[in-house]
Amino acid sequence: MIFSDFEYFVFFLFVFFTVWYLFPAIFSNQSKETRILHVFLLISSYFFYMSWDYRFGALILLSTAIDFYVGLKLATETRERIRYYLLLFSLITNLVFILGFFKYYNFIVTQVNTVTGYAFDGEFLPVLKIILPAGISFFTFQSLSYTIDVYRKEIPAEKDFIRFALFVSFFPQLVAGPIVTARTFMPQLYSPKKLEDIEFRVAIRFFMLGYFKKAVLSDMVAPTIDAIYANPAGHHAYALLIAAALGGIQVYLDFSGYSDMAIGSAMLLGYKLPTNFNLPFLATSVSGFWRRWHMTLNSWLRDYIYIPMGGSRVTSVRRKFNLWFTMFVSGVWHGAQWTFVFWGSLNGFFYVLEEIWKEWFPDKKDEPSSPFWNLFRVPIWLFQNLLNNSIFFLGAIFFRSLTWENAWIHLKGIFLFQDGNLRPYMWKDFLWVIGFLILGHIVGYFLFEKGKGKKIPASLEFAMYPIVFLVLNLATPENSVPFIYFQF
Repeated sequence: MIFSDFEYFVFFLFVFFTVWYLFPAIFSNQSKETRILHVFLLISSYFFYMSWDYRFGALILLSTAIDFYVGLKLATETRERIRYYLLLFSLITNLVFILGFFKYYNFIVTQVNTVTGYAFDGEFLPVLKIILPAGISFFTFQSLSYTIDVYRKEIPAEKDFIRFALFVSFFPQLVAGPIVTARTFMPQLYSPKKLEDIEFRVAIRFFMLGYFKKAVLSDMVAPTIDAIYANPAGHHAYALLIAAALGGIQVYLDFSGYSDMAIGSAMLLGYKLPTNFNLPFLATSVSGFWRRWHMTLNSWLRDYIYIPMGGSRVTSVRRKFNLWFTMFVSGVWHGAQWTFVFWGSLNGFFYVLEEIWKEWFPDKKDEPSSPFWNLFRVPIWLFQNLLNNSIFFLGAIFFRSLTWENAWIHLKGIFLFQDGNLRPYMWKDFLWVIGFLILGHIVGYFLFEKGKGKKIPASLEFAMYPIVFLVLNLATPENSVPFIYFQF
């Protein structure tokens, strides 16, 4: 069940009407209604998650129970040494025995077997048939944020298991984020919810925009991208360039589309999820790009890895290493392949390179702009933006390639200008998606960053919904494609 499928619409409508119409009609006691509401949302969330594989429910329940218990013990334990061991227990359980086993075991075993194959005949360690639970990296990081914050005494421990379990498994963001921390979500479980407080227009806009990004644009170009990345040696250099750009854009459309639909779904139930993307292709710097892209992951890495390592309060060399290592962890988090490891390391390298540039040529913000800058402001911005996006698309080759070998064949084919398959539909897909991306970023810039725009009358907007739904339905490809970030 994915957000763009008809099954999800049926499921969500059932949840929506039960929450806002059935429960208020049955329960007159608000506290009792809230309790039953949390139980219902928890059951719905587990049903949603287990629709992929019923066995996934046991895993997320195990992770939830462990961190709930650790949180309770951290709240009552006064001995710092014991508190440290409790946190270590949570970290090892989640990162090694849950995330490590399901996501990284076979990758590590394959590398060990490759190395030891010279000394041993056959496999040194067994390769297992492991099903990767959907969204395991998301709910693991989310649950860990709770135990770390309780250990730091930044938030109180949650004493209600139902509330804590709902925080971990809340279905709109469970499978692919946004990553929600306990400090931002748990207070919402204590505040009363009223139907009249919901911003229906905003929520529906989020969902429709996300649906258009994912089900129309991303799914439309998915066959083209998959075909090129599956056989980079057989395609023309222009096709490989198209795939490099479209591959990165598809990840944005797919993932930001999911995030938008998750935000809209949660908003319709009375909950607020954090923004996960903010017009990333407008950025003119590496640091600026990552502040706009997958914002909740980058915030998590900043709060729980970069800052604990010393952040920027250390020497210049150590700070650069902290930046590089944080991006390296981001790459490892994304997947158990050398392509993801290199992708994260490459992003870290460009991050450090930008820091060195800033040290050599610091911005002099207090000085008035020079006539040269004022004259060439737009061309300079375009050059910086194009350079920054080219860096991202370069990394996207490794992110989207199926294997390490395919990634290098892809790069070599571009720079050696190889001959091969190049079809007109590839250019059509490229121009179509690029056009919508540019238009969307321009409109978003004026609406959200410049605050310009006119309010649409509510009656007119609601009258347009049937037409919009019909157009989206007609434009949706017949075969839906799973969200890319489900594998993470």
